Amino acid sequence: MTRTGRLTWLHTRHSSGSKTYFRRWNCQENAIRDWLIPLNLDTNHGYGKEQVVNSELAKRQQVLEGRRQRLEHLAQASRGRLAGLMAQDHRCEEQVLLYKQRQIKLLAQVSQVEAAGQTEERGYFPLKARQLAADWEVRQRQTKLEKSAVRRQREVGKCEGYCRELRQVLRQREDLVAQAREMYELNHAKDQLMTLFKLGLANVGMWVRDRYFGQSYQHCSWQRLLPFFKLGGWITTTTSEVQLELCAFNNRALVRDLEELCRNVNTSGATLPDGRRLVVAVGKRLGCPRDGPLAQAG
Repeated sequence: MTRTGRLTWLHTRHSSGSKTYFRRWNCQENAIRDWLIPLNLDTNHGYGKEQVVNSELAKRQQVLEGRRQRLEHLAQASRGRLAGLMAQDHRCEEQVLLYKQRQIKLLAQVSQVEAAGQTEERGYFPLKARQLAADWEVRQRQTKLEKSAVRRQREVGKCEGYCRELRQVLRQREDLVAQAREMYELNHAKDQLMTLFKLGLANVGMWVRDRYFGQSYQHCSWQRLLPFFKLGGWITTTTSEVQLELCAFNNRALVRDLEELCRNVNTSGATLPDGRRLVVAVGKRLGCPRDGPLAQAG
């Protein structure tokens, strides 16, 4: 066989085994459930719950919190720049006022000299130069104020946009908290423990059925075995063995099955956990309540 053929054979073999196992599990599950339903054990025994953090809500809140912090930082920085521009404008306005006062004073002096016809005098030209410099300073400060007003208006628009987005983020966070649902973590420990007990009970019943009952009972459910487990009788104890005498059925077929059960238990040498041997026998048919408890005889 080639390598490819061997790999194909192994894959086919394991695949068929897995498919057979999964098909068989449904039958096993149904068999166990058939044992639990008559005992009213195919139920949920409850669970505990503990409130936990809603991870999805926490994630979205974290995103909104990051946006809120970023927008607050941007808005605060914009307010700082706006305050700096306003302080700069205030200083520039003071300088404009100062240069205007100086301009008016120099203009009056120049006008007085010009009115007197002393433009050819030596002191006229320095005075005129100072007056023109004051005019230039005033125009420069006014131009600077106009540009600063444009920047200030632009900064105001940016700050308003940050604040508007921040208000939207805060509303989204409030809506998120209002629409959030409480999340709980379920604790299935109790139900899982009871499931283990029920599975153990079903396995014990199946083990008793397969080991001690006759061939006709090998595939029966708990419903058919229930009359045997509800039989009354007497218990006699000694130091070496425990004798169990069961009441007989009123049905001959069931009596034969019960006698076979007792014979299988006795021949198999069944022992109790304390080491004593278990001996089972069929007692009288009449005068014994079938559904009653076992009576202690010794």
